[in-house]
Amino acid sequence: MRTDAILGRLQVVLLALAPITTLVISPFSSFDPINLIKMLVVASFAFSALTFVLLLGKPSLDRLPLGLWFASGLFVSWMVMAIVVSGAPMNQQFWGVFGRNNGFLGYLCLVVILIATAIVQKKSFYHKLVDTLVLTAIPTTIYALFQVAGRDPISWSFMAPFATLGNVNFSSAFFGLASICATVLAFAPQQNGYLRVFLLVMVATDLFIILQTGSIQGIMIYLAGMGLAGFFLVRSFKPLRIFQVPYFLSGLLGFGLTALALYDMGPLARFVFGETILFRFDYWYAGLAMTLKNPVFGVGLDSYGDWYRELRGEIATLRTTPDRITNTAHNIYLDISASGGFPLIVAYLALLGYALRAAWRLSRRSQTFNPYFVALFSTWIAFLIQAAISINQIGVGIWGWLFTGALIGYEVATRKDTTVGPGRKSKSDSPPLPASVALLGIVGLGTGFVLAFIPFNADAKFKDALQTGNPVEQFIRAKALGATAYHMELALDAAIKANNEPLVGEIVDELLARYPRDFMGWQVKQVLSTSSPEEREGAFVRLKQLDPFNPNIQRVG
Repeated sequence: MRTDAILGRLQVVLLALAPITTLVISPFSSFDPINLIKMLVVASFAFSALTFVLLLGKPSLDRLPLGLWFASGLFVSWMVMAIVVSGAPMNQQFWGVFGRNNGFLGYLCLVVILIATAIVQKKSFYHKLVDTLVLTAIPTTIYALFQVAGRDPISWSFMAPFATLGNVNFSSAFFGLASICATVLAFAPQQNGYLRVFLLVMVATDLFIILQTGSIQGIMIYLAGMGLAGFFLVRSFKPLRIFQVPYFLSGLLGFGLTALALYDMGPLARFVFGETILFRFDYWYAGLAMTLKNPVFGVGLDSYGDWYRELRGEIATLRTTPDRITNTAHNIYLDISASGGFPLIVAYLALLGYALRAAWRLSRRSQTFNPYFVALFSTWIAFLIQAAISINQIGVGIWGWLFTGALIGYEVATRKDTTVGPGRKSKSDSPPLPASVALLGIVGLGTGFVLAFIPFNADAKFKDALQTGNPVEQFIRAKALGATAYHMELALDAAIKANNEPLVGEIVDELLARYPRDFMGWQVKQVLSTSSPEEREGAFVRLKQLDPFNPNIQRVG
């Protein structure tokens, strides 16, 4: 039956997707060596997966609840509405801002990946998915150890154990997630002794790397994930079941103390609270303000940075310096709600709700310790916690979306009365994939590649122009399709340093035409000698609108 062959190919695509996304980097070919190449992989594989899902036809619809399809459709369609209604720059909303790439293309791919993962509904596939996260951590760990030792073969702009994820917070989070899976599998009943030792050594190594990053994200989510895994372990052994309630209450106590610590209260405050927590409060406040100000359609996809100065409030403006800014709320939920309003975040929470419902059903169904379900669920919960304090970095976030779909599909695959055909057939029983179907999968991969290659290519060509030191060439490259406001700001800065005022004026006009909320553009417009008094006053008024509590904004005579 052709359905079996399509699902088999879909599994291959999904199992290859996440490790490649996490590990791939492009330090020698692009200015952004982390995010754009990862997006290229995600888009290529996601569109290939989408092709196989569409080829399944009606059977794919029948494999998932209608509400999940509705939530996914609402999420995607509301992103389209946000693009049309918000008024934010179209290219920015489609591909995302520099260094983030959390625009329409990225989130569309993640929704497709979630749906495709849920459709498979084969236990062995979900077991392999958990194993794949642990296997991905092996090369990531080795590379991070080279970085810890100061032996990184790549000359990054800064030296730190960020592995292939571009930031120590992201590597800390990834190692935390992988360590949860590895620890649970290490303590699985009847686990091979040598493998158990290897897994525990890797966990110890990864926890050491997390400490070297200086980021507490990995430790926090590891403890949270293992706390949940411990509950399932206690519940699965009859002699320990009397401790279920005390264990649960102690978990609530730990959660409460951690929450208090975020506000510099309680015994854990000295381990958790820090200046960066205050900064995150500022970012969260601004994200909530954007959501409340634009509750229906948001400020536009990945456009948080355009509004941060205006809505951060006086306290955040003056806490350190007005120039401490950000282009993300450091909270995925607030980033989504700010981007597309309440409908978008409701749709996202509905997707998570289906995964949570599946996990609840799985946990009620069996009192025995299922290491793969426990690893899957505990890691997913840890990801949701990390999402509340961090950014949707594609190399980490891809696992969260895969595991969301995996929980939904795993619940179906483990039903005693399941009649899912592909899960009951051996590989040899499945017919080969027709050549036409394989070709369509390649076409889907190519479509995703082309869409994501546009910003990757623009960034790579800008890097080449940057190395020439020629601001004219940089400006030309910054105007290319797929380039961002940041590229144009760099070209503007180069023109200013070259004292090329005619070029500065040309770049400023182009920058503000494309990105009318660009703060740097209005700053330069105000001080240009070629600006008329009316233009300078207009720039001053605009700057005050964009950053109302900034004391450094003054009229220029």
